[in-house]
Amino acid sequence: MKNNLLIIGATSGIIIACLKSFLKNKYKITATYSKEESLLHIPNSLRKSKNIKFIKLNLNEKDEKILEILKKNKVNANMIINAVGGSFGIKDYPYSLDNWQKLLNLNILKHILINNFFLKKMINNKFGRILFFSTSAVEDTNASIAYSTSKAFLENYVVKSASLFGKYNILINCVKTSIVVAKNNNWYKATIQKPNKVNELVKKYIAVEKVGKAKDLIDFINLIISSKNKFMNGSIVRIDGGIK
Repeated sequence: MKNNLLIIGATSGIIIACLKSFLKNKYKITATYSKEESLLHIPNSLRKSKNIKFIKLNLNEKDEKILEILKKNKVNANMIINAVGGSFGIKDYPYSLDNWQKLLNLNILKHILINNFFLKKMINNKFGRILFFSTSAVEDTNASIAYSTSKAFLENYVVKSASLFGKYNILINCVKTSIVVAKNNNWYKATIQKPNKVNELVKKYIAVEKVGKAKDLIDFINLIISSKNKFMNGSIVRIDGGIK
C-alpha cells in the first residue's frame, strides 16, 4: 500500500494546514509530537480522526529510544515528511560544540536515523517518498552560522541520497522556504508581536514583497510525496517568493 505517511513534527503550522488534504488523499497517518501542549494547536476534529495516530516522539532522545518508540507503535511508512527543525535559540558565539550537535541532531541527524529505519522496506517495495524542509537562510550571510550550516548539510544529504536510492523508486526532495506565516509558527507570532519588523524584512528580502502562507505550499507538498510524483528527485525546490 502506498498510503502510509509518517510526519515527524506534525504540530508545526505548515503541517497542520496540510493535514486535512492528507486525509482527503486517504493516507493512513502517523504524526509525531514532542510536547503534550503542542497537540492543542491541532483542531479537535483532526485529533479525533481514525486515520491519524499521534505518538509522542522527542528527537532529543537517544537513538535507541527513538527506534524503540517506532517499533512499539508499529509504525509503517512509505512516505515520510521531516518537519522538525529550527535554530532553537542557539547562539553562534561563543561557540559550543554541544549546541552545534543539538542543532545537527534536530535538523538532520535524527531524521536520517528515522528514515534509515524505513528505507529497507521501501527498497523491497520499490516505493518511497521522503520530504525535508530547508530555508533561504542557507545563503543568508546574516543568518545563524550553526543553523544555516545544518540546513546546508540537509540539502546536500537530499541530493546525494536521492542519487543513491532513486533506482528503487525512492524519491527524496526538499522544500526551501523563506518567510512563511502559518498558525502558531514563529513567523505567525512575529507578525503579531513585531509587525513592522516583519514588513521591513519582507520588503528588504522577498521579491514579491509579501509573506508566504501555508496554503501556498499545500498542493506542492501533496504532489511531491505522492505516487503521482514520478520524476522529481533530489530537488531543492524554492517556494520563497524570490529572494532579493
